Amino acid sequence: MISLKSLLILTAILFFPAIALAGDHAVDLTGTYYGIIAVNIFIIAYALVPLENNIHLRKSKPVLLAAGIIWALVALAYAAIGDIHTPHEAIKHSLLEYAELFLFLLAAMTYINAMEERNVFQSLRAYLVSKGYSLRKIFWITGLLAFFISPVADNLTTALLMGAVVMAVGGSNKKFVAIACINIIVAANAGGAFSPFGDITTLMVWQKGKVSFGEFFAIFIPSVVNWLIPAVIMGCFVAKEQPTASDEEVVMKFGAKRVMIFFLLTIMTAVCFHNFLHLPPAAGMMFGLGYLGALSYYIKRVEGRKEKYDNILGYRGPETLSPFYSMPLDNLESVGKYIDEEENTPAFIIDRNHIITHWNEAMEELTGILSENAVGTQNQWKPFYQERRSIMADLVMDYMPEEKISTIYPGKHQKIDMTQDFFTASDFFPELGSEGKWLNFSAAPIKDEDDNPVGAVEKIEDMTTHKASIKHFDIMKNIARAEWDTLLFFYGVIMCVGGLSQFGYLSLISNFMYTDLGPTYANTLVGILSAIVDNIPVMFAVLTMDPSMSHGQWLLATLTAGTGGSMLAIGSAAGVALMGTARGIYTFGVHLKWTPVIALGYAAAIICHLIINAAIM
Repeated sequence: MISLKSLLILTAILFFPAIALAGDHAVDLTGTYYGIIAVNIFIIAYALVPLENNIHLRKSKPVLLAAGIIWALVALAYAAIGDIHTPHEAIKHSLLEYAELFLFLLAAMTYINAMEERNVFQSLRAYLVSKGYSLRKIFWITGLLAFFISPVADNLTTALLMGAVVMAVGGSNKKFVAIACINIIVAANAGGAFSPFGDITTLMVWQKGKVSFGEFFAIFIPSVVNWLIPAVIMGCFVAKEQPTASDEEVVMKFGAKRVMIFFLLTIMTAVCFHNFLHLPPAAGMMFGLGYLGALSYYIKRVEGRKEKYDNILGYRGPETLSPFYSMPLDNLESVGKYIDEEENTPAFIIDRNHIITHWNEAMEELTGILSENAVGTQNQWKPFYQERRSIMADLVMDYMPEEKISTIYPGKHQKIDMTQDFFTASDFFPELGSEGKWLNFSAAPIKDEDDNPVGAVEKIEDMTTHKASIKHFDIMKNIARAEWDTLLFFYGVIMCVGGLSQFGYLSLISNFMYTDLGPTYANTLVGILSAIVDNIPVMFAVLTMDPSMSHGQWLLATLTAGTGGSMLAIGSAAGVALMGTARGIYTFGVHLKWTPVIALGYAAAIICHLIINAAIM
């Protein structure tokens, strides 16, 4: 017979994410005033979390406040029975558990932010939008990508990325956008369930050593079932309409592929630290953050201390240069006429004796030297340097080898393949203007019909404004862009329920769920609870209870906690995020209409797991 007290405590747990990280409790303080006050404090604090967008109060603030109050109540309750040591040890244990989670997530978030800054996700979105797929095809493509991206990236980032695609393609078709968003949420949550890196819940199970890295893939097929059944049903209600393709094009920035490779290496490092060195995965992730630190220094060197000719600086190759570099450079006068009459970029020409023959109007504006004072002289160096020296046009005129040019412009030049003797470089010139200017300059020889040089033409681009606008790749900026509100929210909830567990509440809940109900029903209930509150705290509660279960049951808990949140829009970070970005289109009510279909997939996934993994149950 279940006691009224157990039922009341279970009801209370429904309204807050029970994250407790303390061990067994020899003292039952559930009936004390301290314990009752602590529970109510936490319920009030957590009740404010879903109202974040309505009352404009960040979710971390109430739980941080509650955490401090609850642990003060814990200390007072134990002091009343003459024990001042237990609270101290318990809070240190909670802090250590949070520190591991924090460092792991910090490294992962930094990599995700780095990939976002390098246009990795934006380029994928632009590619899908530009292909002109039908709405039904976009429905399946975004769902499939969400399922396979979320095991590596978090479900929130995956949902936002795919959500942007469906909103760009769907446009005013609200029905399609809403149903595609639901499909993305279910797919992202299901995909994250079979990977230790796919969700915080799977990460915590792995870090606790309940399930090894390879064992997670035993729930791959149940995860597929969880997504596929609702997707098939919902897909029947998506029209085959062919929307107009967008011409949007986004190019990944320099180093984007390297960042992705380093992220995979970081994941491998974390796995190796845990499996072979028996060290916390967080240590491996922080080691991997060091990889990104070294890479970011290299990228910053390329972008900030020498001009790298790629899309970061807006230079897309020879085709973007002035037309006279692609025209036959075999007549000095015709090239001179072109730069004088048609070329708007600063340019000049020298003859075989290095004497200026043409100095266009744009060159006059850049340097302040009139054409009449420049033509006929060898003062092409004068606007840029304090002492006479060869500049790029002089070097290509004299057939200087690349080795020689590299000594004059160390780390600042590039040879363009479109012609053997065409070089381009960049540098900062402090003498130009009031504060100096960043210039890109490129030069090519002008040859006669016998392929002998008769002169050289040089074009100059003022990149000062563009240079100032470049945001260099900086790992510290990417760390700063981590979801600090989320990280602090995790701290507050973990510490709150760590304190509540000291009063003995989770022991009662554990006995009710895993003894009275049994592990299969209890773990099924875990998924249902995660649809009402966040799945992360629910899984923390299970880990804190630490019931004696088989590997199959721990995998079931992982599956249900990861996928149960899909049943309601507020059950996962992915759902909450898409309600914000597709405001008024994808809503709680719209999602609720499809809850029975999603629940069908949830039940089918559980049954599938119980059948195919019966040997480890």
